[in-house]
Amino acid sequence: MPARIRLLLAISMFLPLVLRAQVYEPGLLVRSTGDTLRGEIENSFWVEPPTFIRFRLGPTGAVETVKPRQLRAVLLTNGRYFRYEALPINHADETELAHLPHGYATHVKVDSLLAEVLVEGPMTLFRVVRPSSLHLLLHRAGQPMVDLCERKYLRHAPGGGWEVTDGNNYRNQLSLYLSDCPEASQAAKSAPFTAAGVVAVVQRYNQACGPDRRAGRSWLAVAAPRRRVSVQGGLLAGVRYNHLENTSVDFTGCTDCEARPFGGLYAEVLLPSRRTAVYGELSLGNFRNQLSRFVTVVTTTPDPRCAGCTREEVSVVASTYRYQALMSTSRIGVRYFFRLPHEQQLLFGLSYEMNSLWHITGNFQPGPAFPIYDDDLGYPVVGLVPALTAGWRWNRVSATADVHSLFFIGGRFVVRGSLAYRLGRSHDQMDSATRQR
Repeated sequence: MPARIRLLLAISMFLPLVLRAQVYEPGLLVRSTGDTLRGEIENSFWVEPPTFIRFRLGPTGAVETVKPRQLRAVLLTNGRYFRYEALPINHADETELAHLPHGYATHVKVDSLLAEVLVEGPMTLFRVVRPSSLHLLLHRAGQPMVDLCERKYLRHAPGGGWEVTDGNNYRNQLSLYLSDCPEASQAAKSAPFTAAGVVAVVQRYNQACGPDRRAGRSWLAVAAPRRRVSVQGGLLAGVRYNHLENTSVDFTGCTDCEARPFGGLYAEVLLPSRRTAVYGELSLGNFRNQLSRFVTVVTTTPDPRCAGCTREEVSVVASTYRYQALMSTSRIGVRYFFRLPHEQQLLFGLSYEMNSLWHITGNFQPGPAFPIYDDDLGYPVVGLVPALTAGWRWNRVSATADVHSLFFIGGRFVVRGSLAYRLGRSHDQMDSATRQR
């Protein structure tokens, strides 16, 4: 693919950039002591149960990190609701083929965690997501809690070997649990195993068989994050050091061992948990290198053996083309974030780099000229070895360091230090009108 087309494709990924990192929304905490605190809660768009909650009294207030065991409930005013509960979770809930048990089995353990509330009423419905499956747990007064969960197992096939079997018998579980409510039991027979499907069964019970014959309060409509992924990006600037060893015919040493500035744009596609992101970057900086060849030179001189005669002398000499250029760099990789107090984050990542050279100028010194083709010009990064990234982020600002070592390819390595500033507003961030409701 021509370099200009690659550059245009890379630029296009940055056109729709909007962003902001951490998202605080109005909400309240109920501590284990019974105290209620109103303020702002960081919405981390949890998929699995939150392992900590970050809370502040206001936009300028200090951020407090609270563990689940210190809480009774967490409520985002315009969003999700969690309660700290001791729930019987079936840990034999594998759905990945490599980990499926041989034969049907259960392994129930009581886990204390912040479970998401989908319905609260005479019958309450909780949702808990584990790495391997979805759990929907029902509870009503005077009855034990029941756990409906995705699970598969291996069983002997009639012809020998093992076959994968669906072990989710949620409809039978619902029929038994709701046997005293024919309307809800009938609804369970056709309900799909989804949050919406089970919510409909629970609400049917609350309306038909609950004490006050009214539907419970439902958080289903706001239980999912507003956006499954979030795109953010901004400006990037820093210093890059390319160490390129040259073992050419007339020169041994480093050809571009200087710190050179660069600048550009970056983008991140944050996944639902907002802890992992796909990272892309386009930057522009200076580059210098040299190319050496042995050149055959034919020299015509007078032949002293006869008047008016000439002779040709053939020699092989070393010639070096020293050049400089603008270098565009495209990067793509993955980043993982670790949250710290006071709206800070540590980040680590892996990325791959592609370089293109523009506006190349140079000269042959010393030696005669020789043909030069695009494929002859070297780049600081060659091959499929990823760059390692480590950095720190606070609010809109990120500071990162990258190391790309290629010692087995001519003793090359690249070290970069950069600062990034995020631009725009976040799609996750609520506007001021929503905040004031």
